[in-house]
Formats: sequence, C-alpha cells, structure tokens
Amino acid sequence: MPKWHEMRDGIAIPSIAPGHKMKDPITGTEGGFQPARNPTFKKYATRTMRPVVDFDKCIKCTLCWLACPDSCFDVTPENLYDANLEACCGCGVCEAVCPEPNCVTMVNETHFSDNSSQWQAYRKDAEGYKANLASLIATRPERSHGFRFRGQYEEQVPAIIQAAEAEQQKQTQA
Repeated sequence: MPKWHEMRDGIAIPSIAPGHKMKDPITGTEGGFQPARNPTFKKYATRTMRPVVDFDKCIKCTLCWLACPDSCFDVTPENLYDANLEACCGCGVCEAVCPEPNCVTMVNETHFSDNSSQWQAYRKDAEGYKANLASLIATRPERSHGFRFRGQYEEQVPAIIQAAEAEQQKQTQA
C-alpha cells in the first residue's frame, strides 16, 4: 500500500461544489444563499412529515439553518429560511430548535403532492399561503419524533385512528 505522500491526485473524491445566490421570483433580485446539493441522492423518499415555515413569524435567528443535519434550508434574499424539500428527510430538528412558536411546524407529508418552494409560493400569494398554512397547522395531530422516544408511536397511532374513526362517524351521521 502506498504512503499518503505517494498517492496520486487522481484518486481524490471531489466534494460538493459551493452554493450560489437565490433569485427572487417576483423582483428578480439576487441574494441569500442556496447550497449545492448532490443531484442524484434525494432524501425525501422516506419522509413522513415535512416542515412548513411561517415566513411572517421568522425572526431570522438561523437556528433551523444551523441545526439541520441535511443542510436543507436555503437563505432567501430577505434572509428568511426556505426548506428545500428535496434535501429534507423530515427529522423535525428544525421545529425543535426554532424559538418562535409555530414558525417551523412539522405536518403530515400526505397533504402535499410536490416538493416546490414554500418561499416562492409565499412570494406569489402571501394571503393564500398563510390560509393554507393555518389549515395545515390546525389539522396537525400531535406526534412525537421517533428518533428520541422509543415506543410512543405505539401509543399515539391507535389514538389517531380512533380520532379519525370518530370524525368519520360524525360525517356519516350528518
């Protein structure tokens, strides 16, 4: 086996390239920061919950951006933090570290059909985005993150099923 100083340059594995500025979909101004990501390895395939961001409540503390193990937050030109949902695994660390209540909230993945930018949706129709966000947060069941609490899903899933069955019975009786 060759010594480290005898190895050739060709065996080095290149790292991920540095990121670039983001472009505002409305004004076209550039700013913020969007890190480069692996183009073939997408982490969202196994996600059951995703973060939704209330941009009006964001205090720009950077905690979600710093704590995210997937580096999925892009810094917008307004210095807000938009979750790039193709890079997000849904762990919920961003919600746990956010000091502002209901600024970053984990909601069920089944409410969504794509991984489009929440910030772009907010910039195009802020009132519609806020109304959708409020409905998602209002219907969110309480759920712990299984990474920290073993066995709690076994307690929570039957309660969620019972609540759904009760709601279904109310709808059939009405």
